[in-house]
Amino acid sequence: MYITKAENAQEYQAPGHHKMQMHRIQGKDVSPLDNVWSARLTLEPGGFVEPTASPAAKLYLVESGEIEFTGGSHTAIIKKGDSVFVLPNESRTFKEHSGGTAVMYLVMLENYQAS
Repeated sequence: MYITKAENAQEYQAPGHHKMQMHRIQGKDVSPLDNVWSARLTLEPGGFVEPTASPAAKLYLVESGEIEFTGGSHTAIIKKGDSVFVLPNESRTFKEHSGGTAVMYLVMLENYQAS
């Protein structure tokens, strides 16, 4: 069993992410998950991610706050309990929406295959 206490989660940086703190909570160098890793993303007021796509699928789960999420031509405001799944190579962008802090969790699926 691998436990990551919130206060011990490893901070990391990613290009194109602004006014955000990102902490890896499982996978990569934290636990032996293979081709999957997860992180806690804290968006400060005005925090955002530049539009980009990657070969990994992404699952986002909102814990608190409001986030404006755009994928392709669709934009939605997501709140606590909402989730978004982004397919591999699908462009996405998001930003903190309500002028406060927002927290969401990310699960990166590096070798996702649609069934």
